[in-house]
Amino acid sequence: MKAARRQYLLAATLAGCAAAAHAQEPPDLLAPERVEKGRALFSESCSYCHGEDGIGGESGAPSLQGRKDVTAAELFETIAKGRINGMNIMPAWGDSLTEEQRWTLVGFIRSMLHRGR
Repeated sequence: MKAARRQYLLAATLAGCAAAAHAQEPPDLLAPERVEKGRALFSESCSYCHGEDGIGGESGAPSLQGRKDVTAAELFETIAKGRINGMNIMPAWGDSLTEEQRWTLVGFIRSMLHRGR
């Protein structure tokens, strides 16, 4: 009986971790209110590296304007877990920003698709 209980607990734990890793994209991702909140949060948390308008900064961080090659889910995961690309290192914000704040940033970044590139 103990082995079956352990297997159940392990399966439940793994399922919970998988669910947490794949947060559900909100239906109002591009709602004007979310985008404006995202703009303010971006200015506060991201502009040092990515520039105030998301065009990239002196740190070597890439421009986020016109990025059609990255999905909303990929942006969310990158914000949460960070990223290393050569000498460029983006810190993980998963412990600093709530899930809602991360989706709000994604909404603002996705709103910049029509700019640049």
